[in-house]
Parts: sequence; C-alpha cells; structure tokens
Amino acid sequence: MGFEVYVQCFGESEKTGISRTAVRALFPIVTEESQPDYWRVRYDDKNACHIGVIPVPSDEKMLKSIVVERPCGEPKLWDALISVLKMGSIVMFWPGGPPVITDGTVASTLPQEMTNVMGPAKPVNSADEILRLLRET
Repeated sequence: MGFEVYVQCFGESEKTGISRTAVRALFPIVTEESQPDYWRVRYDDKNACHIGVIPVPSDEKMLKSIVVERPCGEPKLWDALISVLKMGSIVMFWPGGPPVITDGTVASTLPQEMTNVMGPAKPVNSADEILRLLRET
C-alpha cells in the first residue's frame, strides 16, 4: 500500500506516552536493518514495512506517535496496531480516512480539529475492520 498510517497519542497519553518496549514487542522487527527510531518490520517475503517512532521529548522510553510507511496487508500488522490503540488515548488515521479508535468512549475526547477535518471517529476491534475502512477510502 503506497501511503502512511499515523498512530498518535492525544489527551493525557500525549503527555505521558506509551511504552517503547511494549510497542516494539508487537512487531517482528529485523534488528540488523533497523535503527532506534526507525524499524524494519517483516512478516514474510511479501509483507514488510517500515515503522518510524517519535519519543516523548522528556523520556526516550516512551513514544508519542508512530508512522507506518507503506503498510502491508498482513493482518498481524493491523492486529498489532489495534493493540497499540488499546494502550491509552490513541488514534490512528491515514490520508482520506477517518480517525480510528478501539474504545468508543474516547471518541468524545479526540481533538475537535481532527474530527472537524476527518469526520467522526470509527471504532474497530479487528484487522478485518481496519482493512475494510482502508478499502472504503
């Protein structure tokens, strides 16, 4: 897929971040092809991508956002991203798509600027639901 997917903390999670170690453990990172803030992820010969992470300025062990460059269609990638979304007040989005969340209760706390531009948040619970949203955009 030729676009980027953004995963961003907001609200209290934006200040505190989410654990770099916990996020990193969700992905099959190719260590020899990765850097501390730029990971090569490979599921198989046909399913790979890069993930860039941005730490909280005051604590390199905590992340405030993630970007997945040219995400693959492997459901395990999307399941891992759902796990990230469940780590706090976190939203996922891509060009032309809606804000994506896993907990409907955080929809009302999303930044107003985001929902004004992207529309209402869409709650998801599975890789299939995310892949369906991607096909719709």
